[in-house]
Amino acid sequence: MLSSGSAYITKYLLVKEIRRLKSKILECFYPTRCVGCERLGYLLCNECQNELVFIDQSTSCTACGAPFGRNVCTECSTVYDKAIFPFAATSCALEFNELSRRLVLTYKNGGEKRLAVLLAQLLAQVIPRSWYRWADLITWIPADPIAYKRRGFDHMAYVADALSKRIGLSAKPLLYKRSIKDQRSLNRSDRQLNMREVFLVNKPKTGSSLNSKDIYFDEIRAKNIILIDDVFTTGATLSAATNVLLNAKANEVRVATICRVW
Repeated sequence: MLSSGSAYITKYLLVKEIRRLKSKILECFYPTRCVGCERLGYLLCNECQNELVFIDQSTSCTACGAPFGRNVCTECSTVYDKAIFPFAATSCALEFNELSRRLVLTYKNGGEKRLAVLLAQLLAQVIPRSWYRWADLITWIPADPIAYKRRGFDHMAYVADALSKRIGLSAKPLLYKRSIKDQRSLNRSDRQLNMREVFLVNKPKTGSSLNSKDIYFDEIRAKNIILIDDVFTTGATLSAATNVLLNAKANEVRVATICRVW
C-alpha cells in the first residue's frame, strides 16, 4: 500500500500527464496560431513581437500614459483636464493599433488564456521599477457579471496573477463591477456618466447587500496600489475605480495598462 506522501505524488504525476495528453489532443484539432500572422506553433511569433509598438516611457505623459507627453501632453492639455484624474501616475505598454487590438481581443474574447503571461510580461517591462518598491499590492479592473458569463473568466485577474508572480507583489481582488452599457460605443462625457457608481469594494458575499463592507476595506486602507487594465481610452473606467479605492482610504493609486488609445 502506498503511503499518503507517495499516493499524493502519484496523483500529481497522473494529473500532470493527463493535462499534457489533453493539451496534445487539443493541439491536433485546434493548433496554436500566432495572433498577428497565424503562423503555426506560436501565440505571438518573434516577427510579430518585433512589430509591437511600445510607448517610450522616457517621453510619455506620466499623467495619462500617452506618447510624447513628458513635457507638454497634447492629450491631457487639449482632450482631458489633468485634474480629473484621481490616480497619481500612469504607465502604458503599447500603442493601440491593429496588432495590439488583436492581441487583447484574442485573449479576452477569444479565450486564449495562455496570453495572460505574455501580457503580464509587457506590463512588467514598462512599470517603473520605483513602483515595485512603492507599491503594497496589485489589483485590477474586474469583468462585470455579463462579461464574465460571456467569456467564462475574469481576464485581468489572470494577468494580475501572472504579474504578481513576475514582480513579487500580491494581487488582490479589491473591486466589484456592476453591469453597465458597453463603453466602446460612447463618447467621453457619456463614458463618465456610464461609470458613476459602477464599482464597489470587492464583490459582496452571497446574501449581503451591495453596499455591505467586508474584509477588503482593511486590505485597501493606507495602501499604495497598482491598478491594471487592458486599455486606457479616456480614463473614465480607471478614474471611477481609483475613486472607489481612494474613498476606501487607499493612500495612493497608480495605473498601468497594456494599451493606450490616443
